[in-house]
Amino acid sequence: MAHLRQTTGILGIRVMCTTATEVSAAAECRRFAILAPSSNLYPTALNRSYPHHYSPIPVPASVLENDLISAAAQTATIDPSPLSVDAADSLHQVIEAMGQAAKTYALVYCRGALLGVFSYDNAARAATHQVNFSQTPVTHWMTPLDRLRPLSTALAWPRSFNRLHPEQLYLPVVDQAHHWLGLLTPDGFCTLPDSAEMVSTSGAELTACHYSVALFQQQQERLALALQGAQMGAWDWDLAQGTIVISDEQERLLGLAPGEFDGSYVTLFTYLHDDDQAVVHEALQQSIQLKQRYSVEFRVLHRDGQTRWLSARGQVFDDGEHAPRLAGVTLDISDQKRAEAEIKLQSQRERLIAEIAQRIRHLLDLDSILAQTVASVQTFIEADRVIVIQCGADMSGKVIQESQTGAYPPMLGWALRDPWSVGKTFLAHYQAGRGLAVENVYTQNLSSSQLAFLEYFQIKAEIVVPLLEDQTLWGLLVAHQCRSPRTWRTSDVRLLQNLATQVGIAIQQAKMHRELTLANQRLKRMAYLDGLTQVANRRRFEQYLDREWRRMGRENGPLSLIMADIDSFKGFNDRYGHQAGDNCLRLVARLLTRAAKRPGDLVARYGGEEFALVLPNTDLAGAETVAEDIRLLVRGHPIAHEGSAVDKIVTISLGVASALPAIHGSSADLVKRADDALYSAKNHGRDQVRVDGEPLPT
Repeated sequence: MAHLRQTTGILGIRVMCTTATEVSAAAECRRFAILAPSSNLYPTALNRSYPHHYSPIPVPASVLENDLISAAAQTATIDPSPLSVDAADSLHQVIEAMGQAAKTYALVYCRGALLGVFSYDNAARAATHQVNFSQTPVTHWMTPLDRLRPLSTALAWPRSFNRLHPEQLYLPVVDQAHHWLGLLTPDGFCTLPDSAEMVSTSGAELTACHYSVALFQQQQERLALALQGAQMGAWDWDLAQGTIVISDEQERLLGLAPGEFDGSYVTLFTYLHDDDQAVVHEALQQSIQLKQRYSVEFRVLHRDGQTRWLSARGQVFDDGEHAPRLAGVTLDISDQKRAEAEIKLQSQRERLIAEIAQRIRHLLDLDSILAQTVASVQTFIEADRVIVIQCGADMSGKVIQESQTGAYPPMLGWALRDPWSVGKTFLAHYQAGRGLAVENVYTQNLSSSQLAFLEYFQIKAEIVVPLLEDQTLWGLLVAHQCRSPRTWRTSDVRLLQNLATQVGIAIQQAKMHRELTLANQRLKRMAYLDGLTQVANRRRFEQYLDREWRRMGRENGPLSLIMADIDSFKGFNDRYGHQAGDNCLRLVARLLTRAAKRPGDLVARYGGEEFALVLPNTDLAGAETVAEDIRLLVRGHPIAHEGSAVDKIVTISLGVASALPAIHGSSADLVKRADDALYSAKNHGRDQVRVDGEPLPT
């Protein structure tokens, strides 16, 4: 036998072969020991095919017709725990699963049927095409079953395999290092296309070239390329030695240059955010102690100041024969975290708008609505100052609401000359519902007076959005940044625009509410006021007198009533006409109102030319004084009355009565007594004041 020489098999393993002739001769007597896998690790369809246990089954030389495979078979076995993935999984999910399971391949199944094989070769090809690993299904880049390259002819299955339904069997073959070699199928041994080069297709002469180390390096390069394409790092921690080996992509995720990491567990934690170190340490230690998978999210700090979010997953590998180790993969989830933060911010934004809209529906007072708006905006977008400007017809502006931190000059009540907030330059812009976002006021072309205004109020950046009332510019909602220039987020501008829409609706509602209130007040006045004299009418007088009677009864206070009647008024009307009569009634009503000086006093037109004056908390003497003042006031404003039997001017007669409601009587009794006193005054000369119970003059 010629000397032994070392060569490399096409399956990526190093074997010992003799000369080509001896290899060919030895092929007939070699045996391939195949270890059957545990049934519970296979897909359901395969579980039904395999018995629960198998001893190594020798395969005759006829199974492997070319000598190359026979040589490789000396160190190859069926993978006892093949990795199966679903056809719907993405490239990212499959590569992550391969990393966690420490596999170089995955069998792709759909509803129990094998579709093909995905390996790091496939991942590398996908990475070179710059596909999106998170959104691309594995079926787009797997090697279909019918495209696997056969390296031997159909198998003559041993008798011991007859009961396994060989048409359903696909046996993944791996080498001692668990690198995937191919599939053993009823049609022969198959591997990925172009995974080997054959000098002769007859199988009589084999060319073993650049395999073993070269192929291993190629696999490592493909793995690195696939991990880089998926932005996924890998790491392996030898728990016995305490050293950690990480991939180039893992170093990049940590913000390091390739080869910079020193393999120390302590050093690894220096790259982590202070707030996350304890969480990561606890997850790893728990995984080691319980021998379970770990999954943890954390932040790392790069030298350039960036903070990146990473997600790490993995498990402990401890078979009792080799040194235990903790291995896993790491994925950059910064984009996902940013998206989650944006979704959270959007949710908060929508909730804020909904809350303000809800408050607006209940706050019909405009000042309260605007105060709520500026306070909410300032808090949410963290602006230094938020104001509401009400615009005039000439686009002048006045600040009517403000919310700020208190560290800057107040603007409430100021008439503005802000170059963006007011002025006709942006009138059409605002009326169209569009706003402005100025990141740095000093980059704008401003006049000296405009700069002086901005510097006085320390305005460095600004957002301005219009407040429209029924498509008409009513005012502006403005947010200021005073500490420094600020790059406004689109979400900040959108928030102010949405709030401005709600505030515009609120302004219109408040205006309608104000108009409705005024209309109701007018209706109320019409219901309780005398249309001619604009003092209380008879209905209002009776309600008020009854209310004050009860109140004075509770408070044990006096209640007085004055009844007044214009002397000879019918003759005045007949002589001077009804219009002059109406003017006379209006003048007397004004004079009575002037005499009723206290807020609780009520003047009412009792009917025709007769008036009544209710005086709460006034005794008889006080009421008599008021009555005399009224009589003199009427004489002091002379109106000619040539037909009067008293004088040549209009005069008035008054009757006064008073009572303690808590002791006796009723409001109707008080009216009768005051009316009797008035009757007495008119019957005894007119132009005088008579008091209830006063003896008649002799």
